[in-house]
Amino acid sequence: MIYKRTHLLLALLLPASIIAQQKKDSTHRFSITQSVAYAMDHQGNVINARYEVDRASAKVRETVGIGLPQISGSVNIQDFLQIPTTLIPAQFFGGPAGTFEPVKFGTQYNTTGELDASQLLFDGSYIVGLEASKTYKELSQKSLQQTSIQTVSAVTKAYYTVLVNHWKLQMVDADVNRLKKLMDETESMYKSGFVEKMDWERIKVSYNNLKTQEKTIGKLVDLSFKLLKFQMGMAISDSLALTDSLKAITISPDLEKDTTFRPENRIEYSLAQTNLMANELMLRRDHFSYLPSLALYGSVSRQALGDKFEVFSSDQQWYPTAIVGLKMSVPIFDGLQKQNRAQEDKIGVVEGMNTLNTVKQSIYLDIANSTTSLENAIAELKNQQENMDLAQNVEHDSKIKYEAGTGSNLEVVDAETALTEAETNYYNSLFNTLVAKVDYEQAKGTLYNKK
Repeated sequence: MIYKRTHLLLALLLPASIIAQQKKDSTHRFSITQSVAYAMDHQGNVINARYEVDRASAKVRETVGIGLPQISGSVNIQDFLQIPTTLIPAQFFGGPAGTFEPVKFGTQYNTTGELDASQLLFDGSYIVGLEASKTYKELSQKSLQQTSIQTVSAVTKAYYTVLVNHWKLQMVDADVNRLKKLMDETESMYKSGFVEKMDWERIKVSYNNLKTQEKTIGKLVDLSFKLLKFQMGMAISDSLALTDSLKAITISPDLEKDTTFRPENRIEYSLAQTNLMANELMLRRDHFSYLPSLALYGSVSRQALGDKFEVFSSDQQWYPTAIVGLKMSVPIFDGLQKQNRAQEDKIGVVEGMNTLNTVKQSIYLDIANSTTSLENAIAELKNQQENMDLAQNVEHDSKIKYEAGTGSNLEVVDAETALTEAETNYYNSLFNTLVAKVDYEQAKGTLYNKK
């Protein structure tokens, strides 16, 4: 009993850095906080979400550019292989009335250089579009935060999985060593004629089963390491060691109702708010689309004409042209497209409001559910802890009785089996409690609040 409790205490106190996959100087030694920080820089989904923020920023700048002066230049060189023909009334040249005389006007080469500029003075759709682009950027930022929260949850749970599996492996190793010692002692007693062969065989069967379980858990430890690396965005081939221990994790948070909680603490609610804002902007755009738009424009050009291509000659004569104007575009009738689009966007606003309310109610339900789950998990963990302690006492007493000759071998085997089952139940309950803790913090919006 003392041995068992001592080992349990050591398993809790020893940091998980002793469970490195490879003992190399290049080993990453991470706490939960460091693992999360690594994931924020390397996890693929987080990186892509960050790229979306950059794309949204570029979209905002692109939209802003629509309202800035637009300047373009062009050069047009024409070679009239056949100069166009124009028909002129023949009577201009003394010919009969009602007839026409073909005449060719112009030169073979016509070169024009032009510079155009325009400035949007007013356009309601542009004003709303500018706000919409900023809202799009805000959506991308909140999507990044949502992805980050999901990554924190996945990394934390994977980290806990490694810790629990490693602890489970430590305990099973101790069980194997203890049962091996009992099996060897029973074998010696059997060879000396103090016990029957069946007593030794029962213990050996239990020992073989426990060895199989040990190998299975060892593989789970390796697999859980790979899962953690994947969630962190780390290469599977990299070496990783964990520095946090189970003892350092607070399993019993304050479960009292938080009257100061606001749905806005949850990123899902904030996203729904922003989506509603986007729908409202679409509706505003529809209303502004009925207003006229106003733009200022201007153009300067120079034209060179001649029967020879002498554009680059200093003797070439250039003829300038300049124009400036103000253009107003007034929408009159578009086949009721604006009206129908506005109706669609009105429905979108109503849907957005319903979605926001639904998200709000689901958040409160999520909090209630996660609180209950954590309360139940903590109670179950406490119960399984007591069961494991009792199973340890029974195993210890049955072994003493067997060694003293007052107990049977069957009692020892049954006690060992019960202890293994109690330990397994405790490990499962411990993991469920840790997961419930993460879900509770995520439901309260306190798991990851970095913007």
